[in-house]
Amino acid sequence: MQVAITTTVSAHPHRKPLVSLLRPSPPHRIRVHPFSHRLSTRASAMSSSVLPPPQQQLTITRPDDWHLHLRDGEVLAAVLPHSARHFQRAIIMPNLKPPVTTTARALEYREEILRALPLGSSFTPLMTLYLTDTTSPEEIKIARKSGVVFAVKLYPAGATTNSQDGVTDILGKCLPVLEEMVRQGMPLLVHGEVTDPHVDTFDREKVFIERILAPLVQKLPQLKIVMEHITTMDAVNFVESCKEGHVAATVTPQHLLLNRNALFQGGLQPHNYCLPVLKRETHRQAIVSAVTSGSRQYFLGTDSAPHDKRMKECSCGCAGIYSAPVALSLYVKVFEQAGALDKLEAFTSFNGPDFYGLPRNNSKIVLRRSGWKVPTTYPYGAGVIVPMSSGSTLEWLPSDQPEE
Repeated sequence: MQVAITTTVSAHPHRKPLVSLLRPSPPHRIRVHPFSHRLSTRASAMSSSVLPPPQQQLTITRPDDWHLHLRDGEVLAAVLPHSARHFQRAIIMPNLKPPVTTTARALEYREEILRALPLGSSFTPLMTLYLTDTTSPEEIKIARKSGVVFAVKLYPAGATTNSQDGVTDILGKCLPVLEEMVRQGMPLLVHGEVTDPHVDTFDREKVFIERILAPLVQKLPQLKIVMEHITTMDAVNFVESCKEGHVAATVTPQHLLLNRNALFQGGLQPHNYCLPVLKRETHRQAIVSAVTSGSRQYFLGTDSAPHDKRMKECSCGCAGIYSAPVALSLYVKVFEQAGALDKLEAFTSFNGPDFYGLPRNNSKIVLRRSGWKVPTTYPYGAGVIVPMSSGSTLEWLPSDQPEE
C-alpha cells in the first residue's frame, strides 16, 4: 500500500495561530484479575470491541488537480497560491473572456500563470483548448507539438460559465477535429450536460449521456474522454461500462459531500450552487461508492471556480464553488468516512497521470489530524471570495511544503 500511516504527531508542530491540535483520548484500559477466568473472558471480549485509535498522519504522493479554474488578473493572483500549495500540477480550464481557443493564446495564458506563482513554487499548469464549432484539425496538431497543451475542453454552448462560444453540434461540426485528436492522443474533456430547455435541470447529465456521449464513444471508441465533475449514478454506470484507459471521470469535493438539499437548508445557499447542480442523495452515495472502490477510472478534479462574493449573492448568482484551499482536506474526510483511506492516494495522485500518460509525482505531502478553521473569505483586489466550508473547522490539515 502506498499510503504511509502513523499514529503520532509532533509535540510542537508549526501552525498558524488559528490552527489548534486535536489529540484523541487515550484508549480505555481494561484491568483483568489473573485468577478469575470469568473476568478474564469478559475483559477479553470488551477489549476486542475497543476501536483502535484514529490515524493521526497520512503521507501520500503529491496530488494533481485535473480540473481547475484560475481565471486571470487579480483573481488569478489571489487564488493561484492556494492550488500551488497542495497540488503539483493542474489541468487549467480555458473558459476565460475571451476563451482560450488557440495554442498561441494557451501559451500566453500559461506565462501569465507562471508569473503569478509564489516564489519558489514548482507548480505546473497543464493547458487546454476551448473547443468551438470552428476549431480546426490543424490547431490540434499545433497544440500537440507545443508540449504544453494536454487536452481539449467541450462546453456545450450555454451550459455553464463563459460557455456561450461552445459547441452547438459535436458530431455534426467537430468530427474532423475529434478524429485528429484520436490520431494525436489528445483527450477530450467533457462538460456533460445538454442545454435543451425542455430537459429538467436535474436530468441534464443523464440526457447528455444518452443523446451525445454514448453515440460519441460508439463513433470514436479510441478517443480518450474525461467526463468532468460527474454528479449522477447514470454517469458512474456509463463510465464503468466503458473501456478502462479510454473513458474516465473527475469528481469534485462538493459532489462527494453535498446533495441538493444543501442548496436550500436555512434559506437559499448561493455558495453551494454549481454546475452541474448538486443531485439527490442516492446519486451522491453512488459517486462516493465508485470513487472509494479503488477503480482506476476516477481521479481528483476540484472544479474549483472562484467568483466575487457579490456575484454569488445577487439576483442572478454565478455558478461555481471555490474549493482550492479546502479540497484536499475534504477528500480525506470522504475516504475516511468510507473506511477507504488506503484507496485515497490512487485517486488523488496516480489515476490522473496514468490516464494522461504522464509520470507520477515524486514528492510527497503530509496530512495531519489537526483541526483548522476555514477563513470566511479570501480577499482579492477590491473584493472577496467565499470558499467551500467557509467558517467551518476541518479535521485534516495538509502540509504547505512538499516532502522529497
